[in-house]
Amino acid sequence: MKTLVIFESKYGSTEKYATDIAKRVDGDLCPFKKVKWKNIHDYDIIVFGSYIRGGKIQKIDDFLQHWEEMKDKAVLLFATGMGMANKESRENLIQTNVLGDYHLRFYQFRGSFDFSKLNFMDRLMFAQSLKFMEAHPELAGGNPQDISWVKDNPIEVYDNEKVDRVVNVIQEIKLGEASK
Repeated sequence: MKTLVIFESKYGSTEKYATDIAKRVDGDLCPFKKVKWKNIHDYDIIVFGSYIRGGKIQKIDDFLQHWEEMKDKAVLLFATGMGMANKESRENLIQTNVLGDYHLRFYQFRGSFDFSKLNFMDRLMFAQSLKFMEAHPELAGGNPQDISWVKDNPIEVYDNEKVDRVVNVIQEIKLGEASK
């Protein structure tokens, strides 16, 4: 069974996860913008990874435009972000990104953060978020000083357990098909 791992990454976390998953399952790795959708039928398992921005999984709408070509395949989706990967945030992502309409497996990974690598617009958004949190600490969901701390202290996060879970699911799918 052939596996294709597609990714959309902005600052590197999603690409790192996608690369590791592809290596561990002996899959092909492809950035989203280089996917040859006419060849998607060559694959049995499709993994799509992207980053979360403002509650939206980037490129998810473009990816799901090709659902007809993928609906009979095993499709796994993972999204990276700085938010806590808990049941509530997962449900919000599923609802916001209309994932409940599709038969796919969804995983939420923590991403890394390095303020010095942000582009101008992302720095501006971060600064505005801090101002909002300072003005409305009751809505912030965290201490603004704690969040401000990450501006000067890069955070490197890699979730081995989640990667293991995705890899195990892919291996189980392959074993299940091999036993048929």
